[in-house]
Amino acid sequence: MGKKILIISPVPVFPWHAGNRMRIKSICDALITRGCELDFFYIGFDEKLSENHYTFFNGQVLDHLIDDTTTNFVKEPVLRIQEIVNGLKTRAGYFQRRLKYGEDSARFNKSLSEFKSIKKQRLLKEQIQKNIYDGVLLNYTVYSHLFDLFDDNVIKIIDTHDRLSDRYTLFLEEGVEPVIWKSISSADEKKSLSKADVILAITQKEAEYFRELIKVSKPDILTVTHLSPYDEVPLSAGRSGKTIITVGGKSEINLNGLNWFLDKVWRHITKKFNDAELLVAGSLCEQSSAFVYNENVTLLGRFDSTHEVYDKAGLCVNPIQFGTGLKIKTIEALSSGKKIITTKEGASGLERFIGKGLVMSDSPEEWVREISSHFECEENTADFKETLKAEVHKYNEEAFRNIYKAVQLETETLS
Repeated sequence: MGKKILIISPVPVFPWHAGNRMRIKSICDALITRGCELDFFYIGFDEKLSENHYTFFNGQVLDHLIDDTTTNFVKEPVLRIQEIVNGLKTRAGYFQRRLKYGEDSARFNKSLSEFKSIKKQRLLKEQIQKNIYDGVLLNYTVYSHLFDLFDDNVIKIIDTHDRLSDRYTLFLEEGVEPVIWKSISSADEKKSLSKADVILAITQKEAEYFRELIKVSKPDILTVTHLSPYDEVPLSAGRSGKTIITVGGKSEINLNGLNWFLDKVWRHITKKFNDAELLVAGSLCEQSSAFVYNENVTLLGRFDSTHEVYDKAGLCVNPIQFGTGLKIKTIEALSSGKKIITTKEGASGLERFIGKGLVMSDSPEEWVREISSHFECEENTADFKETLKAEVHKYNEEAFRNIYKAVQLETETLS
């Protein structure tokens, strides 16, 4: 009988247009394929989950709804006291960071207690008492307090998705106001990661960072890159060879990168090729008021499948200037059989693909040369695509092995 594993996530899996959702779904697909039974607990606060969750997971989708009104002290004094104590910890964390690390850390880093919902934790505790789990796979480090609900014999796995230590500094260094999301102190990240038996890092670089941060043999730290099997998307009939595409979600990081590209690269391309077209796909289009574009730029908006966008161009660009983790849109383009030009940051963790469809440069002049060369004389890509396909296969196989190792499944059967 297969292993029974609980998946916990602060984001829904469906619709899976965002990179983090695609990652969660891909890992779940891999485990289901190996005979695992997966339950799912949503720790976010959307009232309703898509019906796809109930058909995709082959175990239970646990109840996630709570009463989000203020707890009545008279009716539930213990719960209310727990919530008050948690709130005091949040406040204390702010002052501790301010004294120890300064005003920026106090303002932009969050306390672990801010990610803790006492009601959600209680709801999960009530439901797992009826189940015996072999493992629990938790998405994002900041929710590791939930591991306290499980016995020592349950394998506790954190899929980190990203390094979170002082993440706000990446924004400040680029002159961008930090996004109030998941940025915590290195001390809190160490504390949170130390609760796990296994940590999944999205790049080797981040795996090395976590090892240095924790400095103990436990937990086991494995690199699981973004799973993206090779599925070549041919250029649809009638599409212009002078069309390129960039795909991105709604974020300040992606907006910053697009503005860099439009200013430093694209305006030079359109002077040289007046019929050139840049397609922008994804929820990044919803920030169109924050970037300057002309008739040579077309906004495609959100999409349901990668085929919808990657069949429109033979060349992709990912102009991201800063960030952490693996740039999912880079590997997604490569796995679709597309050549992609990106920055050093955009190629982080994917350097093995340089010369196999991936062009890496931080020089705007080099970007202009590469795009111009592609427009003027599109190369015969048959050899490049075969090499790329083989490399993507090896890349995914390594990730699969570490997923199965994390839940203590045999890996010898992988080809």
